[in-house]
Amino acid sequence: MFEKIEDWDESILDAEDYKVERALTNAGLEAIHRARRCGTEYVTWEDGRVKSVRSDQTAPYEKRLLEDLNRLNRKISELEAKQPNALELNGKTEKT
Repeated sequence: MFEKIEDWDESILDAEDYKVERALTNAGLEAIHRARRCGTEYVTWEDGRVKSVRSDQTAPYEKRLLEDLNRLNRKISELEAKQPNALELNGKTEKT
């Protein structure tokens, strides 16, 4: 079985796509916070395998997720500013 991998850039993504990624990022942050509160381990996928991280060693993961969250929030704001009217078709707003 062959996998077809295509290079693409972020120009095909819209605000909703970034909101989904933001929700996943928030879920990762919540998992880290729960691991700390409960004294359990944070489980993640890294280097093609499952990795369990002690709750006192999650700071680098949390930092990366917070950076991603800031990037996603900026991108969502940019896209929403460009498209303030979701009902716009073909560059023209329909008047009623």
